Amino acid sequence: MQNVIDLPDAVVRISGDIIATGVSYDDFLHNYEGQHVEWVNGVVIRMASIDERHDALVAFLRTLFSAYLEQTGGGRVVGDPMIMRLVSVPSSRAPDLQVLLPERLPQLKRNEVVGPANLVVEIVSPGSQRQDRVDKYREYELGGVPEYWLIDPAKHEVLFFHLTDMGIYEMGAPDATGHYRAYVLKRLWLPVDILWREQLPGIAETLRLVEAMLQAAS
Repeated sequence: MQNVIDLPDAVVRISGDIIATGVSYDDFLHNYEGQHVEWVNGVVIRMASIDERHDALVAFLRTLFSAYLEQTGGGRVVGDPMIMRLVSVPSSRAPDLQVLLPERLPQLKRNEVVGPANLVVEIVSPGSQRQDRVDKYREYELGGVPEYWLIDPAKHEVLFFHLTDMGIYEMGAPDATGHYRAYVLKRLWLPVDILWREQLPGIAETLRLVEAMLQAAS
């Protein structure tokens, strides 16, 4: 089943395993809490399942972001099932990771982030290609998420987007050495190839990586 939502300036398409329609946001919070679902304009969508690689990538990036924030002024990293409720778009998604810098910490409530996180990461699952690349991309762009990382482990592809002053996503790219320098985390750079290693960095290696990037930026 697929619906089309007409917004003032764009059309947002809802795709995926739709399990209910006509659900108010309050009812969604009350009746679907703890379930692996998302909400867009009254439509409840079952989220795709994840595999071991997906889980490992989330763990690595969460450690990377958390260590970086701890050493650069604070903030929080939250993940699925914490939902992000956008204000300018009728969308409440559960990104794999949300990074909140200190000024946006007041947006963090008991079971939701109200308003866009500073940085959102989605890791593509076999059943979420359309949602992550099209639906969520458009919702996050319209909803004002400053930076969006889309990682597809099956294709060894990672796409980095940041909002321009016009409110439109622009794609970033790694530099000549293969490092991507984050848009909102000014001193963080990611060696992209590390994402495709068979064994992702553990906690100790990730901490050393953070220390190295901060020393290089100082």
